[in-house]
Amino acid sequence: MTDEVTLQAPAALRREARIDTGAISANVRTLRATTGAPLVMAVVKADGYGHGAVASARAALAGGADRLG
Repeated sequence: MTDEVTLQAPAALRREARIDTGAISANVRTLRATTGAPLVMAVVKADGYGHGAVASARAALAGGADRLG
């Protein structure tokens, strides 16, 4: 999963966040591989810290997270 999610702030702020969901998935895979943890829970708070909760959660699951919190 290597989709990018782009979120825009209100026009007055003119800010944009680009999230590489592939990096989220890769981070979860790396965490699992380096720790040998039997289970991995990805904690996605509110709006995924502004990254889009649904996209962040899906990316974490695609990377091997067993649970979401």
